[in-house]
Amino acid sequence: MEISDEHVKITVFIKNKGNLLANATVSFETIYFGFVTIKDFQIWRSKNLNSRLQEYINIKPPSRYIWTRFVERVFFEDTEKWYELEAEIYDKYFIALSNANAKQK
Repeated sequence: MEISDEHVKITVFIKNKGNLLANATVSFETIYFGFVTIKDFQIWRSKNLNSRLQEYINIKPPSRYIWTRFVERVFFEDTEKWYELEAEIYDKYFIALSNANAKQK
């Protein structure tokens, strides 16, 4: 399901494979390059409560396994902006999940 406003587009792909709940693609509008798209944000089940979202869920930017650890490929300089985007991705995930559940009934 794709949800967008005029500057940001978020598409969520429900997975439900093990702890992976969904993937998301986020497109940002830029002044010089038009929309720039970042794929493979991950939405995971978590054993820890996400205090911002008040749910046992973890949303991560795209990362890559290098040697012995995962390294994030996308970094947000302004942590508050990441938290805003995290909340938007979570909202779109919840809508996509509700729509998927409605289709199953």
